[in-house]
Amino acid sequence: MSNELEDWLTQQARALNLTPLSVEEAEPETVRAYCREVLNELAARGRLPGAQMPGCYAAPRQTEN
Repeated sequence: MSNELEDWLTQQARALNLTPLSVEEAEPETVRAYCREVLNELAARGRLPGAQMPGCYAAPRQTEN
C-alpha cells in the first residue's frame, strides 16, 4: 500500500473517530460512510469497478500516444 493511500485512510478514519477498538460500538452509518469513501477511492484508482473520475491522477492512464 502506498504511503499516500495509507495517510488518506488514516485521515478518513480519524475524521469519523473510527479505530479497531471502537468499530464495534460505532454507528452503522459511520462505518458505511468509511466503507463508501474507501470503495470510491479504490474505484477512482481503477482497482475496483465503479465511477472513475475523468482526469484523476489515480485513474489508469492511456499507454499509447
